Amino acid sequence: MSKLDILLLAMKNFTRRMARSILTIVGVVIGSMAIIVMVSLGIGIQESMMKSIERWGDLTTINVYLWNIGNDSSTVYVSSGGGYSVMSAASSPSSRSKNDKNPYFEAIENIEALDHVIAAMPLSNDSVRLVSGKYVSPWFYLYLVDASKLQYFNLKTSQGRMLNENDGDFAMVMNPYAGQEFLNMKARNPYDWSKRPVDEFGNVIPYVDIYNDVIKLTFDDRYGEKPQYGETTRRRAVLYDVDVVGYQEDASNYTWMNMMDRETYVKYKKDYLKNLMRGMSKDEAAMYQAQMDRLDTYEQAYVKVDDRNSVAEVVQQIRDLGYDCYSNMEWVESTNEQMAVIQLIMGAIGAVALLVAAINIANTMIMSIYERTKEIGIMKVIGCRLGDICLLFLLEAAIIGLIGGVIGVAASYGASAVLNNLPPDSINRFFGFYIDPSVGGTLSVVPIWLVLLALSVSVGIAVIAGLYPSIRAMRLSALEAIRNE
Repeated sequence: MSKLDILLLAMKNFTRRMARSILTIVGVVIGSMAIIVMVSLGIGIQESMMKSIERWGDLTTINVYLWNIGNDSSTVYVSSGGGYSVMSAASSPSSRSKNDKNPYFEAIENIEALDHVIAAMPLSNDSVRLVSGKYVSPWFYLYLVDASKLQYFNLKTSQGRMLNENDGDFAMVMNPYAGQEFLNMKARNPYDWSKRPVDEFGNVIPYVDIYNDVIKLTFDDRYGEKPQYGETTRRRAVLYDVDVVGYQEDASNYTWMNMMDRETYVKYKKDYLKNLMRGMSKDEAAMYQAQMDRLDTYEQAYVKVDDRNSVAEVVQQIRDLGYDCYSNMEWVESTNEQMAVIQLIMGAIGAVALLVAAINIANTMIMSIYERTKEIGIMKVIGCRLGDICLLFLLEAAIIGLIGGVIGVAASYGASAVLNNLPPDSINRFFGFYIDPSVGGTLSVVPIWLVLLALSVSVGIAVIAGLYPSIRAMRLSALEAIRNE
């Protein structure tokens, strides 16, 4: 018999016992569907977690905290995305001689010299007052950055753009909620939020439209306030025009950060403090001198690594220098390990269903042998090769596995679509975790490799299940088979 004749005969035999074949196929459908859906849940959860991690912190960025680099405690906190550790540090800028190198500058240079580090951007913060008409933002926190290095980091804006080194003085990227920080300083109690206007949903309506209103900046930390008791004179505040070039992306790790170029800001702030200190005694000027010294320090630094695969190596280099640091990639690796276990468990559940289907296939094929014993004997008598008989039964089993696998794949896509359209609250209630749709996360993801794997497993299990019946059919005695009724 030719291979084509064997295939046609196998398909004909499949249709001859349609009811039994369909029941057997149902078992394969359930098994293959169970594998795909279970594994797709693990993949979907893992991808959603990865997207959330990437949104809240770039996987190739390490945060190095330098809060105490100049303190007597001689500690530096180093972190990337959540943890921190301690290292030895140098003396403070205020205690070093003029010939000593600023330890903060030196720390940045040492970090930037490490292998696979693209850039190390210092980061510090300061408080100023923003003014828009009669409204004042009294505790406006600015993050001072190196605008020339922002391009290396995954910082996005919802409107406008990020800072660059060609921006003018007092260019700023503002957080989208900054308008709520403005107060009416002329009010009897400007800090009473219960008096603020609200919309129909109870949300506070900002006094200032940060997207359209003119905004100015002042270093005067009492601008807009009434004179204190005994205060006779007040310096006239200098207001600088703020150029808002962009607004931070909502719901990201940087949403609340108002950014301005550090070099420009420090220059103007030092000039302002020097003017205040003129004519003061050393003791009177001590507070302002401390503010000036603080401008030469950093709270932290962002370190950009060239590739995710190099993060672990950079982390090790930092630890070799005495740092004990943590990276988001370590969190990802830990998450991947956990998800691998979850996927293995889910896949095993699906495999059990497919194993039951395999037993059903084997049972169907054995029953088929008993029913077709005489037919097998005739095939042997007319000269059909034993290998062809074995191949016939294997093909019949493979057809059952293939049809069941294809239907199972189609059903899996349908089940996946249903799961992905469940409300987030329902997912949290039934599955015990939250999928954030804002980051593009889905509960179930069915990649093409999983489809091919499920089809291969379905056909492979079916063929293995049909192997014993095929060998049994091949070993039947021709004469006994013909005599069988």
